[in-house]
Amino acid sequence: MAEFDRKSVVRDLMILTPLFRKKFLKRKGPEPFAGLSKSQHHVIRSLSLFPSMNMGQLASDADVSLQQITKTVNALEDMGYVRRYTDRSNRRQVWVSLTDECWDILRKHSDANDGILVKSFDSLSDEDMKTLQQAARTIQTVLGKMEDRVTPDKEK
Repeated sequence: MAEFDRKSVVRDLMILTPLFRKKFLKRKGPEPFAGLSKSQHHVIRSLSLFPSMNMGQLASDADVSLQQITKTVNALEDMGYVRRYTDRSNRRQVWVSLTDECWDILRKHSDANDGILVKSFDSLSDEDMKTLQQAARTIQTVLGKMEDRVTPDKEK
């Protein structure tokens, strides 16, 4: 029996991101956090998914050095978007989380986005919406079974 073509599944899934951006995220209006670097956006996005992360986790997640993530976090802290605190049980461990101000910006932007996105779906029938919802839930369920990160084997 032939093995399932996993590469074609990956390619089909990878098409979803640019398709989603093209159909729903090209909108007019002010962007939150305009002017931030890609790395700064990445830190805010990561911290919006996890309540707090230590500097090592942030660096690993962004695939940058500790020195680079420190510069990024310093800048975000100066802007009032993140706060740093030291772990009481391990004083060498520095944790980072979003400030209330940053959460407020994210919530306002999310509420505005929800309205725009819902309007984008007006052209679909209820049946299409049910199909789309089931597909999204199926993708979430199946992807939830995967390991979080697969790292390529290092050549020896």
